[in-house]
Amino acid sequence: MQRLTPAFAHPILPRMAPPRIGILGGTFDPIHLGHLVPAEYACGHLRLDRVYLVPSAAPVHRPHHTPASPEHRLRMCELAAEPIPPFAVSDCEIRRTEPSYTAFTLEHFARTACPHATLFLLIGEDNLPLLHTWHRIADIVALATLAILPRAAPKASDLGPLCEAIGEEALRRILASRVPAPLLDISGTDIRQRVRTGQSIAGLVPASVADYIARHALYRG
Repeated sequence: MQRLTPAFAHPILPRMAPPRIGILGGTFDPIHLGHLVPAEYACGHLRLDRVYLVPSAAPVHRPHHTPASPEHRLRMCELAAEPIPPFAVSDCEIRRTEPSYTAFTLEHFARTACPHATLFLLIGEDNLPLLHTWHRIADIVALATLAILPRAAPKASDLGPLCEAIGEEALRRILASRVPAPLLDISGTDIRQRVRTGQSIAGLVPASVADYIARHALYRG
């Protein structure tokens, strides 16, 4: 699969409205259906022309989590995206020498996407309680519309710090942007554990990803 660098390597056909681009970042270690299915729902719900999977090189919030190399995680994302036409993969974070800050990634897409494209940042609901700690959170909110994907999260999350960081109106817009998608109880931690103990991961990851994990003996150690 051809890697999309710069981020918008395949132009969208001309249309009256600016293109709508979704961005889903993460460690993707490995990419699994808990990432892909909600993102597909977001694609339809938000009328996205393209959804980019953006694997991180060195996750800022998970500095000690590096079981699979960036190259392996990138390739698994490519395999997962191949059968889903609106999906593509960007290696912008893996190529970047700076930390994988979301603000930098959004600036990258703002520079390289089609002129006047509307950016949507897809984030799991479990990120909300710590969203105020993200680097340049005010710039993130200014650069993209945040759309919330279902993810298991504490029921009584304190969003006061986030409200203080971005303001009440911005917080209301984020909370109103929840994507109606199923909540899939799938985690990379569980998948890696299942591989280590010789259990099947069928139905948790795309078949092409499961085959790649097996062929490259990932997560065995």
